[in-house]
Amino acid sequence: MGEPRGETVDPTVARRALAQRLRAAGAVLCERPLPEPDPDPARDAAVVLDLLVRDLHTDLTPARVWLFYVALASCLPTTEDLLAVLRGFELSAPSEVGAWLLNTCLSAARSGAPTRPLRVVTGGVVVDVDHSSRHELHTGIQQVVRHTVPLWDRDHDVALVAWAPGCVAHRELGEIERERVLRWPDRRAYGRVPQARETAELPLVVPWRGTLILAEVPPEAASARLAALAQYSGNRVTAIGYDCIPVVSADLVPVAEPNRFCRYLSVIKHSHRVAGISVSATTEFSGFAAALPAQGLAGPAVSECPLPAEGMVAATAAPPAPLAPERELPTVLSVGSFEPRKNHLALLFAAEYLWRSGLAFRLRLIGGSGWGRELPDKVRRLQAQGYPLDVEARVDGARLAEAYRDARFTVFPSLHEGYGLPVAESLAFGTPVITSDYGSTREIGERGGTVLIDPRDDVALVDAMRTLLTRDDRLAALRAEIADRPSRSWEAYADEVWTCLVGAGAGTDGVESR
Repeated sequence: MGEPRGETVDPTVARRALAQRLRAAGAVLCERPLPEPDPDPARDAAVVLDLLVRDLHTDLTPARVWLFYVALASCLPTTEDLLAVLRGFELSAPSEVGAWLLNTCLSAARSGAPTRPLRVVTGGVVVDVDHSSRHELHTGIQQVVRHTVPLWDRDHDVALVAWAPGCVAHRELGEIERERVLRWPDRRAYGRVPQARETAELPLVVPWRGTLILAEVPPEAASARLAALAQYSGNRVTAIGYDCIPVVSADLVPVAEPNRFCRYLSVIKHSHRVAGISVSATTEFSGFAAALPAQGLAGPAVSECPLPAEGMVAATAAPPAPLAPERELPTVLSVGSFEPRKNHLALLFAAEYLWRSGLAFRLRLIGGSGWGRELPDKVRRLQAQGYPLDVEARVDGARLAEAYRDARFTVFPSLHEGYGLPVAESLAFGTPVITSDYGSTREIGERGGTVLIDPRDDVALVDAMRTLLTRDDRLAALRAEIADRPSRSWEAYADEVWTCLVGAGAGTDGVESR
């Protein structure tokens, strides 16, 4: 899929865009100045194409051919695309290669973005924020992007990009998309996702001798083109590493997830650096990198850049609510997507056991994006039996904040997490947490305010919940521990990740060629 379906590409617009893209590439690839533009875009494109072909024959490096391909085909090449063009150059004389290239690359343009101009960011930083810019979801990865990228945009010269339709190449963000990334708390930015035709003329954007930061996991359809960019374009590709759950815990995710994630790892193996969001995430990505020498690859350098924990929701945090009066049921809260990895079935077993033993409390589950039938079937059975169990999906920030404040404590017995956002959020509101005694949740919890258990031990979960339901003194002690926890700002995190992925002082004076 290229430009929006159902719309005819204007040949005049396409020729003009081709001439502009070739000139944008020629400005950085040709040592001699380009001739003055011809008023006829077809003739202008032909002249610049001939100059580029002749210059490339004198310096046929993969990075130069990669940029040339983008300009001619209006899409990023895959490895197979790029190797085909390199071999074509090697086998053809300059006088012969032009026609062959037009036939090869312009056929690729049919699935590319032929009417878009090209913006080349030389020596600068391009940041991929595709999902966060185009969607309203605001869970863990999106929260990291919407806290961190605005600080980068404030302090450095960065180009923010999403993917053109079909994931053929990066493009500039539209106004609403920029608002969604840079000014998320501004409610005016919410509500409407731009249609493809509204962003159809936004320029394609490529880095040249610069850095591409993958601030989130890119679309699966983009992986082959990104892998070629990382391997051949001469740019540094770096990434925030969230977790490797789909391959480390493949038994706990939908069957398609491991394949999707392996395509992402095909990009990571050619990348330069990865900033893990926790010790756990850093260990996972380091293990992957350590296996790459078996393929003759150095792999990325992986560094630990831990998230600022309670800072995830510090802007909306407030003192915890007082303990519920005896006439009201205390609320136990669990926040997390409704999937087996979050271990809700163990929580429901513990709750049912305690209800049957005579303890009175309300269990509130907040989540979404679930899969599997066991959890909803179990919920319906407990509700039908009259137990005080509430389930809510896709709640807004204000309602979630209210839930954290009103809860006596929260429970997050996840089996595998890259970070454990609900633990950090609960602690930000001064609400104690029962959570898992290993991995990233332990990293957050061991500094106080939590009860750490083995999430696979049903008895341990029952005992921990019983203690916090019946002992106000234990609950008060945990709240006091929360108040003494060290804090870390988003500014500190953003600076650390920038230095890791880009380098100190880099990306502040990128030069653009058009």
